Amino acid sequence: MKPFLVATFLLGLCGLEWGVSQDDTIVDQRDYADSNNACGPASILNCLKFSRPEYREIYGSLLGSNDGVKIRFVVDRYFRHRDSVVYPGQKRWGIHGVATADLVTGLNELLQDHESGALAGAYLDRAEGEPSLEFAKRVHRMMAKSLEREVAPILSLRAFYVRRQEEKNGGPAWETGPHHNVVVTNVGDFEANSGFLATALDPWEGREIAIYLYREGAQSFRALKGVEPSGEWLDGRSFLVAAAPEATTLQPRLLEWHERFLIVANFLIGDF
Repeated sequence: MKPFLVATFLLGLCGLEWGVSQDDTIVDQRDYADSNNACGPASILNCLKFSRPEYREIYGSLLGSNDGVKIRFVVDRYFRHRDSVVYPGQKRWGIHGVATADLVTGLNELLQDHESGALAGAYLDRAEGEPSLEFAKRVHRMMAKSLEREVAPILSLRAFYVRRQEEKNGGPAWETGPHHNVVVTNVGDFEANSGFLATALDPWEGREIAIYLYREGAQSFRALKGVEPSGEWLDGRSFLVAAAPEATTLQPRLLEWHERFLIVANFLIGDF
């Protein structure tokens, strides 16, 4: 892992400026040897490690001499043995990691144990009747507000595909793809009524990546809000699209030329 270099962009609206050491390294989920799907717990650590002093103190107090041990502590204490708020009768930690609603629940329990206030969590879907531009600017404000309050928000990114499905007699249909959590450390100005650039900490390989979040203007798509089978498939252009070529865990494999693929900004956890 490379040290995290604090940078404030000249055109950036809001970013990390509150004294994070240049010696701090980004938490790498691969340090948790028990699972490849620990992006949620690793992002909790990155949120704590790169936010205001109160949160950095919590990070330092967690059990473990290194990030791999700290991830194991967070998983065992707040996810592996606690009931899911999403899947009735199941625990929060599973083969695919942690569901988004369970992630914010476990994080807030961790904060409560350290006598710190709860963070907000919200799906980033467009409200009924909300103009597309106002929707995009609202998501931008949410991230900027959390950064202004010195909390680096956790952003859930979710992929969706259109593929031919046997159960639909070979017809094309939308289906869910990979899901990944990152921690936003900087958001640029909203540009040309289209979208904005964000800098984020990717827990896969513990590195800084760029993400461009924008409103789709050409094609409608379907995206699932929540989890199956209880979630709701939304039509139209209900989420911001994310261009994140450096987020390697989200990139499609064996995608045919005629199959559609996109990534959306799905959920945000922060102080907004």
